[in-house]
Amino acid sequence: MRELKDSKTNLFALYNDFLINSFNFQMGYGSTLFHSWIKAADSVSNLEEPTGKKIQDKMRSTFDTEIQNNLKTTDFSKSLSNFISSYTEFASSVHHDRLYRHLETMFNKYDNMVEPIRDAVNRTPSEVIPMEGRFEVHHYKTDSPKKFKTPILVVGSLINRHYILDLLPETSVIKYFQQLGFDVYATDWRIPTVKDENLSLASYAHEYLENAVDRVEEITGSRNVTLFGYCWGGILSLIYSALHPENVKNLILHATPADFGRPPTVLESWIRNFDVKEFVKTFGNVPSSFLNIAFWLRNPLEATLKYQFYFSQPRNTNEIMQFLAVESWLYDSVPIIGKAFEQIIDDIYKKNLLIQNKMMLGEDLVDLKKITMPVLNIVGTNDDLVSSESSRTITEIVSSEDKKTLEFPTGHVGLCISKTAHKKLWPEVGKWLKEHST
Repeated sequence: MRELKDSKTNLFALYNDFLINSFNFQMGYGSTLFHSWIKAADSVSNLEEPTGKKIQDKMRSTFDTEIQNNLKTTDFSKSLSNFISSYTEFASSVHHDRLYRHLETMFNKYDNMVEPIRDAVNRTPSEVIPMEGRFEVHHYKTDSPKKFKTPILVVGSLINRHYILDLLPETSVIKYFQQLGFDVYATDWRIPTVKDENLSLASYAHEYLENAVDRVEEITGSRNVTLFGYCWGGILSLIYSALHPENVKNLILHATPADFGRPPTVLESWIRNFDVKEFVKTFGNVPSSFLNIAFWLRNPLEATLKYQFYFSQPRNTNEIMQFLAVESWLYDSVPIIGKAFEQIIDDIYKKNLLIQNKMMLGEDLVDLKKITMPVLNIVGTNDDLVSSESSRTITEIVSSEDKKTLEFPTGHVGLCISKTAHKKLWPEVGKWLKEHST
């Protein structure tokens, strides 16, 4: 009886702690929104010849700046961290973590049925090459003649699905590489299950990515590949290239975070106070809903009103198709394997070990100075997910004599799909690739 009473008392204490931290977080977040909105309203008072568009643009710009600055503060980041930590403890006590694991398994089965149909719409046709473990390699089919022997292996992020680089035919990076004459492959990390939650970052680099490179080399007869890493896929590509430089002819990094000694983005500020170890211990894989909520919270006005803003102007069918395709991809987040996520956050984001050449992967030291192959570093100067400062340092650290940074004034997704990027940026990437693939 005493044990039962103590258990109830402890559960009540955890619930009470969760309610208090939830209240503090919501009050802090509401206050941030309110003060950012007041600043936005004040910003238009001195506008010369104010028009509806000028007022709207000025208010949006001011609101975005203010809320980004306020959400980065230590006090707010700590309130969010306390809220998540108290929820994590309470969820474990009431077995919410087990419920999540059951729901994750159910949604995985549903997604495995829907995914082949969804991924065939507007995508470049591909042959799926089965691999050992929870991933696949796509080999994209094309009628374009192959002009270059070295194949391109696109390494996708662990957070979102790989098809952002093949979203629609007219804005497909994959199709553009094919038109240049390259044989193109891509990793698809698939959707992890509860059985995969202990898969480490070393498993991704030493097993998954290494097996993918070996398989592509086997199919093509090439001695090495051009690695193209997007976002966290760029982190994996950096690690692999440092450990196995003999297998990488060229390394292209696209919106890749690496240096966290620089001014942080909103999400990076939150991560620094986040008890990732306890969260992963409780939930295993990081829920995709957790990621979607975090993305939404960093700019709720933009997330809430973007449909109204977008459709306030006349749009043609192609523009609407692209907008809806991007929205579909944004919310097609997948759970992130727990142990791999924990190591990325602790070693790379918090301790900044990767860029300092101090990160251990198993028994191997990841030394970026061992990267000597040609490197192209693509950076979005308006990227609010991966700061340009975080990416730029990579070019300085690697030992390659032939290295180049391509900067373009757009955001994280705009680098992939904006018409301006495909008109101006990607021809520069294509020119570099052709020069380094003869």
